[in-house]
Amino acid sequence: MAHALTVEYKLNPPSSQSHDLPASKQHSFQVRDEAGNPNYYKSLREALASAKDEVGEALTVWRDAVGKAELSKESKKSSEEDEEEEEEEGDA
Repeated sequence: MAHALTVEYKLNPPSSQSHDLPASKQHSFQVRDEAGNPNYYKSLREALASAKDEVGEALTVWRDAVGKAELSKESKKSSEEDEEEEEEEGDA
């Protein structure tokens, strides 16, 4: 019986943003050797490394997409606050 390592994630991105990225996904990685086989832990390490790389890449794409939108929102908010402070200083 072949074993597999399964990683699943379900993200809850801000509803104000629309993305073409899947918010949930399941990844499966085959562990080639059976438990008790001398190469089992090597195969398990390889499956874990593959999982880390693949899921990490998928989540990095999400981080970049959401992060850029959040950053632009923050910079707009910061600009508005700066303008308000300048107006208050001008009134004094």
